[in-house]
Amino acid sequence: MNILLTSVGRRSYLVQYFKEVIGEEGKVHVSNSTELTPAFTVADQSVVTPLIYSDDYIPFLISYCKEHEISALISLFDIDLPILSENKKLFNDIGVKVIVSDKPVIDICNDKYSTYRFLKQNGFLAPKTFLSIDKTLEAINNKEINYPLIVKPRWGMGSIGVLTAENEEELLVFYKKSLSHIKNSYLKYESNENLNESVIIQEKLNGREYGLDVINDLNKEYKNTVVKVKHAMRSGETDCAETVNDFRFKELGASISKKLGHIGNLDVDVFFVGDSLYILEMNARFGGGYPFSHVAGVNLPQAIVNWVEGKPVSEDLLNERFDVLAHKDLSIIKINSSDKNIRKVKNNVEIKQLKNKEDILRILNEFDEVFSPSISEKVDNISDYASKLSENAYVYVAYGTQNLGFVTLYANDYESKIAYISFIGVKKEAQNMKIGKKLLKDCFEKSAELGMKHIKLEVQKENLNAIEFYKRNGFAYLNEASSKSIYLIKEI
Repeated sequence: MNILLTSVGRRSYLVQYFKEVIGEEGKVHVSNSTELTPAFTVADQSVVTPLIYSDDYIPFLISYCKEHEISALISLFDIDLPILSENKKLFNDIGVKVIVSDKPVIDICNDKYSTYRFLKQNGFLAPKTFLSIDKTLEAINNKEINYPLIVKPRWGMGSIGVLTAENEEELLVFYKKSLSHIKNSYLKYESNENLNESVIIQEKLNGREYGLDVINDLNKEYKNTVVKVKHAMRSGETDCAETVNDFRFKELGASISKKLGHIGNLDVDVFFVGDSLYILEMNARFGGGYPFSHVAGVNLPQAIVNWVEGKPVSEDLLNERFDVLAHKDLSIIKINSSDKNIRKVKNNVEIKQLKNKEDILRILNEFDEVFSPSISEKVDNISDYASKLSENAYVYVAYGTQNLGFVTLYANDYESKIAYISFIGVKKEAQNMKIGKKLLKDCFEKSAELGMKHIKLEVQKENLNAIEFYKRNGFAYLNEASSKSIYLIKEI
């Protein structure tokens, strides 16, 4: 059988685990939104996909699965899970088994406040969690909680935007800082609909931290809980851990399985405080702690392959050895971007104009981090800016199998007859495809058509590559725009 691991990132070890299972009987394919992906170097075949929130993402994966006769698809990234869960039927219709939990389960796990509510409603212990500064301060005044407090994104993974506040002054600052992290990372996609409640404040637990792998089969039936005491952490992931035999954690895992009804692996963080077990987070996927289960004898990749193929899975396959201590190591992987096994974006690029606010807003969010400073940092409100563009500007998008670049053009100053490019950007994977030149050409033609005589843009002084690119396309220095940027102008 052939399997596809999406959003594979640095999970090279999981690629190896699945390759060992499949052997010569099939291939392990992997995907990510950039070719600068370490796990690409160990897979049988790799592909660069559109971004997860792109309209082209699911059609691209379906086409790829058909072409390569993929039997099963597994995602390794939280943000990927709800998109795949919503589209399981589309994959099932072409014979692809998507190993992901149902959407309600994903929503509970990805949303840390929903996790908190689920745990409380089902009788589990969890750290007190709040969605606002006011509620937090009220709880402090009522002596329900004390400093220090954890401030972190409501949606997210790893240690992005996670801060510890020791007092009220830090709480207020860190809340804003965490919100800034959200706005300027991939977390903005998850938080977009409820940005005002996208940060949670949580009491800090003082106790020993454990990690659980709660394993269900593909029919949501409970199989085992692997318990690991964490000895060291790095960037929000387990770095050193040891498998232990403790019935209290085993019973907790079985109870979570029954209440939640997930599929495959559930990565759970638990704190042992006094004599009580507090659940901190749940992730409905292979987590960073799974390798410690694997080295202790658990082989969930083999079990998944057997389940997909309708073969029996023995208990030994999912049972761990106890007192196995392991530590992650660091290694450097040379990434060869010309690797023949990496399928890149093809150079069949077309340009289209976007006119309605919704399409423009989607593009602004998709390309936000292409710029430095980002679009969301430069404009007061990105949604309002999308409305402004739809009413007053021309927005062109270059696309192939995915959106590759875009430009925004104002050509309505009929007094000065100077057109203005407010943003032009191209994704890294589409560099050297002359996309920027094509977008500029459309701007030149539209500006001339509307009677403009010149076209102007602003560029950061430190962005020497961009300045050289604009000069090659006919732009020249006009004047200072700010202490950090300059205006360039071109005669049409």
